[in-house]
Amino acid sequence: MAKDKKKKKQTYNKHYEPQKKTSQDDLDIFYKVAQKLLLQIGLESKLIDVFTKKQRVLLFKLCYDKPLIKAKQERTIPKPYVKNIQNKTYEYMKTHYWGNPENGLTYLELSTYGLSFLGNLYDLWIRKGFLPGTPQEEAARLISQKAEEKVAPGVVFDDVSEQVWLLTRSYSKVNYRMYGFETDYPVNIEKNGWRSHRLRFLLTAQDSESKKFTYNNIERIAFRMNKTALGFYAPKPATVSSKKLYPKAEDDIELNIYIQSHVLHRFKERTDIFTSNSQNTLLHITFTDQLHLKHFENQVLFPCWLTDNVAIGYFTFFIRGGDIVINTFLPVTSPNTPEGKKLYELLQLSKEELTYLGMDKLRFLAETDFDQIPVLKQAFIDSNIWETKLSVDRKLIEEHKEKNKNEAAANNPSLIDPQKTMFVKKFFEKREQHRIALS
Repeated sequence: MAKDKKKKKQTYNKHYEPQKKTSQDDLDIFYKVAQKLLLQIGLESKLIDVFTKKQRVLLFKLCYDKPLIKAKQERTIPKPYVKNIQNKTYEYMKTHYWGNPENGLTYLELSTYGLSFLGNLYDLWIRKGFLPGTPQEEAARLISQKAEEKVAPGVVFDDVSEQVWLLTRSYSKVNYRMYGFETDYPVNIEKNGWRSHRLRFLLTAQDSESKKFTYNNIERIAFRMNKTALGFYAPKPATVSSKKLYPKAEDDIELNIYIQSHVLHRFKERTDIFTSNSQNTLLHITFTDQLHLKHFENQVLFPCWLTDNVAIGYFTFFIRGGDIVINTFLPVTSPNTPEGKKLYELLQLSKEELTYLGMDKLRFLAETDFDQIPVLKQAFIDSNIWETKLSVDRKLIEEHKEKNKNEAAANNPSLIDPQKTMFVKKFFEKREQHRIALS
């Protein structure tokens, strides 16, 4: 994730007014979180025992709430979107750890009890000089020094910001509205007469921009891809360097990226086995944070990565002035792609046959039992499409588990279509019989 260098120097808030009296349950949680935090910053967990019970009562007062996630401006983002982003972010913070997972310090614990402990510690022993010359003061200074080095909210919550980033992209539609977020670390919050602090994620919205382009005597509308607000970074148009496209070009121009409307339809059609949220994310990051180019024969392609170095397809383009216009989406099986060309050399399937079998869609990779069609499986392995098939399977299992969290079937999804498999198997059997008859 991108980071703001100035924000890295900031640690926890050093002035606070703690909330109501801490319950015994909270004191117990505070103690455990403080131990985890000490381990994570490179100290012994037993260092917390230097402080007396009465001193720990002062240290263990909540002055940080869990992060606030809301729309920056009312009625700019549908409430169900905001609610879902909130719920999924909090769930992530409950189940994922900052630093070494063995220390067991969750992001939610760090954002509340952890930052409160450090803030109270600094305020009492460093700012106010509480009990100077004592072992507690020495321990407080050591902990604060370590925390200054390692606990900067603008940095330690990068993984959480990454999750918010992915969630906002999952709702972003280049032909309608795109979402992002701004961050504040931390912000003072007035609550029931008490003043506390919290991290904030302010969700933003950006309406689409469109333009008409003519190509092969056909005029079509295209939508501008934008990099929406990302933490401390303001929104800006997505661009690509002309030098990256054509290294021998004399001038280097930042070309604005536009996507034609029919490309959006074709992309969703060929990746329809994924949820619409996953499709939105894949499309958006292809032309922003994971923008890459693939030089293949006499053309340049934009790979649509599912994972590192595993493409599910490629986008083609043409250039008009200072704009680059995406004008189609090729499935990975197309002869006009690196993998698809190798597949064609192995199987000699025409474009019509690929479409007839359904191989122009990702659904084919997930629904076909390749073990029943060895010749096809080997061709996919030799053409590197097999890696795409395995990545698609993993992505679908991930989506299935997310959708069916509380169901036993979530751990054992069956994606293979027996009828589809039999249809493809018979095609290759007849093809082989025909080849033998002609030989």
